[in-house]
Amino acid sequence: MVSASGDEVLGRAVRTLETALEAVRVARRELTLAVVGAYRAGVPVARIAERCGLHPVAVRNLLDAAGEPRTRR
Repeated sequence: MVSASGDEVLGRAVRTLETALEAVRVARRELTLAVVGAYRAGVPVARIAERCGLHPVAVRNLLDAAGEPRTRR
């Protein structure tokens, strides 16, 4: 059985985790917007990946998930 103080610690840990997860969701949305914006501006996938510290496949997957067509106009 967990003590009352143990419950408090667990409760704080859960709240901290929930806050961190929301921050990750916001960061992912911001990254997606930045990547899509750069791609639409004509920046090549390889350059976007290099600047973000990502693998080009991860950038392509992000563009696909955002519904961004990957054919250059």
